[in-house]
This record gives sequence, structure tokens and C-alpha cells, in this order.
Amino acid sequence: MNMRMLNPRLLLVLVVTVSTAVWIFYKPLFAYEKYVSANAMFNYLLFYALIFVCCFFTEKLSLARPGEAPLDRFRRAHEKGNALRREAVALAAVAFAAQLLWIARIVAYAGAGPVFRLVFVEQNILKFKEQIVNVTGISGVTTLTQLGMLASSLYAIHVFGLKRKGSVWLWAFILFPGTLRGLLFSERIALLEVIVPIVVVAVLFGRIRVTLTKVVLAVAAVVLFFSAAEGLRSYQFYAKNGFAQEGVYGYGLGRFLDYISSSVNHSMAMVDLSGRTFGFPTLLFNGWINFLYTVVPESAVRSFLHMNDALQAYKNVKASPYSAADYTNMGYFGEIFADVGYLYVVYAVLYGWFLGMAFKGVRQYEVGWMMIYPTVFFSLLESYRVHYLFDNRVFYPLLYLVLRYLFLSFQQSRGRPLYAAKTH
Repeated sequence: MNMRMLNPRLLLVLVVTVSTAVWIFYKPLFAYEKYVSANAMFNYLLFYALIFVCCFFTEKLSLARPGEAPLDRFRRAHEKGNALRREAVALAAVAFAAQLLWIARIVAYAGAGPVFRLVFVEQNILKFKEQIVNVTGISGVTTLTQLGMLASSLYAIHVFGLKRKGSVWLWAFILFPGTLRGLLFSERIALLEVIVPIVVVAVLFGRIRVTLTKVVLAVAAVVLFFSAAEGLRSYQFYAKNGFAQEGVYGYGLGRFLDYISSSVNHSMAMVDLSGRTFGFPTLLFNGWINFLYTVVPESAVRSFLHMNDALQAYKNVKASPYSAADYTNMGYFGEIFADVGYLYVVYAVLYGWFLGMAFKGVRQYEVGWMMIYPTVFFSLLESYRVHYLFDNRVFYPLLYLVLRYLFLSFQQSRGRPLYAAKTH
């Protein structure tokens, strides 16, 4: 039952149907006209249908099954050592160091006194993020905090999968970067990125039994968390300007539904209003393109890849009556269409294949896939809104897993065990 609840096809159908229903029936706080056309609806639904079908066929194409049960094989491979725990600590240390470097850069940039006053006295988190946090990141360094997602997954696998006793201090060490970014830097996603892996892995190994009551409570918890975070982020501003008349939680729920509805609306409008037919798939290579910026001027890269055409596509939709001024997100399908136009079919096939491969790996209890699957799970929850799995946020985790796979394959080719116990 638990494994079925993690099926990517089920999650995809639920997210798409719910988000589309919100778009149809919900009247936004910040009013905009709904964009409706047969062409937009056809392409929007075809995109998700292709993902579903490719995921289905990839998942059903079975490889040779080993004689030993996958869970037993996994536990036998790790019963003599703490390799997973050590790997989790190493990843957490990198994420922790990157976060401390970011904090040091923030203090050096703005000064300890102004930062303290802005965050703790004025409690203006939105201004802190926009004027200080967003301009102090170090490209290629501060994004290493994303390895905290893998550390959280890996330690949860160690604790729940191998039935080991967890350490409160180690949990705190692993969760620190994401928690700090989520609460202090107003990045709600960053906090969920390190919490969701624990829940997903606990469900995978049966430590949490999925019931309808727990699902409802989990959704309620996410909405309450979003509302509280939105209260810190924007409620005060809109309340002072007369837009928010209700309480913070009522306002937060409205904003939550607004994000969903506006994302779907932008995706619909993008098909007909973007002026885009084909383009270079820059979103697939975002991480590598960011590396290019360190050696080649950004303007030259953008010109060569025609990235300004995608930017113009966003502007076309943004300037239309189908977009509210307060919402800049173009929706998952909208982002992809702005990037490559009708080549969105390639994205759909690739994403569907990856979902199917990930779920096959999870059912076989393969460590690499179990590490990344919580991120895949999160990308499915975001599949109405952003291209999460193709975003910079997931670049380092995916790159690490590729390097990890190559290293373990090399070890195996030399006749060494994949997970050797530590010797003294």
C-alpha cells in the first residue's frame, strides 16, 4: 500500500487534476482573466499525458529480477557498516559549510547590526531577502546547500531502512541549512526540501502507514506552514496597503490557491501568446549554463542560445490581461513552452522516462534512486508550477548521483565490495 502511494503516475494525476480544478473554480484574490482556448487546453493536457504514458511504459519494462528480495538484498549489503551514515554526514557538512559561507557573506555585505535590525527588530523578511540575500549568493558555491536534500534522504534511509538508532544532533546538523533558509531567508521550498525526504523514506520503509486521515493532515500542515511563511513574507505589506482584509491564515490560504490558479492560467496563455515555436532547451542545461557564466559574459551566452526569446515569451504573457501583476511564475508547462515551444514533447518524454526509472529503482531499493526519489516526489508536487527537476536547485544532487554511480561502478569493476564495512 505504501509503495503504491508513492507511485509517480498517481501523484501526477492528482496534482494535475486538483490544480486544474482550482484554476477552473477559484476566483483569485488578485483578479485576472482566465485564458481559455482549445489549442491551449489540448497542448496543456497532451504535455501531462505524454509524461504519464512514458512513465507507465518505462516502469513496466522490467529488467531481469534478482533471486533475492530487493529489501533483503539492500539490508544485507549494509548490515556490516555505517557507510550510508558517513556519506550523509559528508554531504551535510558540505551543505552546512556553504550555508555558513553565505551567512558570512551576508554579514560582510550588510553588516551584523543592520541585518539584526532588519530581521529581528523590523521583521521585514521580504526586504531582507530581496535587498541582501538575493545579491550575496556565490554562483556554484552557495547552491551546494542543495546537497542537504540528499543528506536528509540518505540518513533517513540509514535510520529507517536499516533500523538504526538516529541521533538528534545529527538530524539537527543535516536539517540546519534547509531550516535556516526556509525560516530566515523566506525560502519555503528549502525547508520542505529537507523535511519531505524524511517523510517519503519513512513511508517507503513502512515507518509511516499512509491513511486518508494522515494525507488530509499532511495537506493541512503544508497549507498552515505556507500561510505562516506568507505571513512573515508579504502579509504585513498587503495588509497595510488594504489588499489583505482577512487574518493571516485566511490570507495565506488565498495566496496558496492563487499560486496554483495563476500558474495554470499562465501555462494556458503561454501557448497562444508567447510567439514561440521552437527554441534551445536551456532549462535542461541550466546548471551547466550557470557554470558558463563564470568564464563567458552572460550576455554572450544568452545571445548565442537565444535565451532572450524565452524572456520575451514571458513578457508577452505577463503584459496580457491574463496575468496578475503580483504573480511572476509561468507554470510548469508554461515555463517549458516558453523555453522550447512545441519541443515540449521532448521534455515530456524525458521527464516521464526519468519518473519511471526512479520508481523502478525505488521498488528495487537501490540506494541512489532512493536518495533522489524524495526530490522526484517533490518535483511532482510542483508539476503544476515550476520545472523543479530541471532547475538549478536539483543540478548538484543529480550531478553528485552520477559521480557516485561512476565511482561505485569503478569500485565494483576492481572487485571491491560496493559498501565495505569500516575497518580499524
